[in-house]
Amino acid sequence: ALEMHHERDSEIRESIDHLFRRHAGQMVSILTRVFGVQHLELIEDSVQDALVAAMKKWPFTGEPANARAWLIETAKNRVIDNLRRDKRSETIDDDFRASVGSTNGMLSGEIEEDELRMIFSCCHPAISPDAQVALTLKTVGGFGVAEIARAFLSNDEAVAKMLTRAKAKLRESASVFEIPSQNQLAERSDAVLKVLYLMFNEGYAASEGDELVRKDLCFEAIRLASIVAAHPRTASPKTHALLAIFLFQAARLETRIDQSGELLLLEDQDRGLWDKKMLAAGLHYFRMSASGSELSDYHLEAEIAAVHALAPDFASTDWQRILECYDELQRRKFSPVAELNRIVVIEKLFGSASALKTLELLKPSHFNLFHITKAHLLEKTGNRATAVVELQSALAHTSNNPLRRFIERRIETLVGRVSNA
Repeated sequence: ALEMHHERDSEIRESIDHLFRRHAGQMVSILTRVFGVQHLELIEDSVQDALVAAMKKWPFTGEPANARAWLIETAKNRVIDNLRRDKRSETIDDDFRASVGSTNGMLSGEIEEDELRMIFSCCHPAISPDAQVALTLKTVGGFGVAEIARAFLSNDEAVAKMLTRAKAKLRESASVFEIPSQNQLAERSDAVLKVLYLMFNEGYAASEGDELVRKDLCFEAIRLASIVAAHPRTASPKTHALLAIFLFQAARLETRIDQSGELLLLEDQDRGLWDKKMLAAGLHYFRMSASGSELSDYHLEAEIAAVHALAPDFASTDWQRILECYDELQRRKFSPVAELNRIVVIEKLFGSASALKTLELLKPSHFNLFHITKAHLLEKTGNRATAVVELQSALAHTSNNPLRRFIERRIETLVGRVSNA
């Protein structure tokens, strides 16, 4: 009987953890609409208190029929009680408690609108871009400080301070919890899309740690982008293009690493294992992005992702179309990262010597992709010894363990070929 009790207790705790991770952002968003952005820290603390209360109560009483509603109501009452005890705050009386009303029975559309308001609050222009990403992950995504620190090459203390400063900026700016007015919407939407883009990219190619891919970041970026794309005021061709990028890229997440956790290049991936539903969804949003006359960077990147994703095999890739997209991106605003990707395409079309010549026009960089690309082209043009030196430089600037192992294997292979030459 004791064993069964422990098993039931464990199941309930697991259920609470799942509920909390899935709904923490929704809970914070709903309560921020009710109480205001100025009480964000109190709201987050109250949501945590609700989780603790559930862990203490549910093993004995069982999980409520509507567990999310129970957590939200418990957190809401914690906020009210704290405001009532806080002498600096206005008096919280029963009339106020009644005016707050019940959050039971909220429709999914209402909840998503609250989350959308929260996203825009996190991306307030008074907050720095890095802090916008961290605050969005914390308040809307339900990510912990340690998770954010691990994802963004930082430590817990630095992230906690960043979040505290960001919340202070929100209070100082007297930010209103709403979707911006039409004259502010374009500028603020650009900040939101950039935050989601950075979030997805960090998940797709993690900067450090034992995972090449952080799926939780990728899928949270997709979830939030879907909310932005679904709302009539924030849906736009640019938003649809960004969501198309995410879906095309995420469709092949499972094939970017092999069974032992090692990196697989695009040409080595099994396209039969790519997620067909995600590819179809990506194509849907890519087509939607074609409405209107705007051609954004996201449109060009979505087209590149579409060409890769929809080619039946690697050999059938339309490299010429991809090059045209990169050329246009670089004309708009030069990016060293995009240029390295463009150089890979030049190799496919015009050969390794031409690609190496183009790369040598770039300033030397400590960015690991620069050294990896140069090493590949040096090897292809017969200069294996110098390729090894470039790979060693790449290794010195790489913190992600699967990528480090990939580089180490390339060094070992090349050193063997140099020795046998």
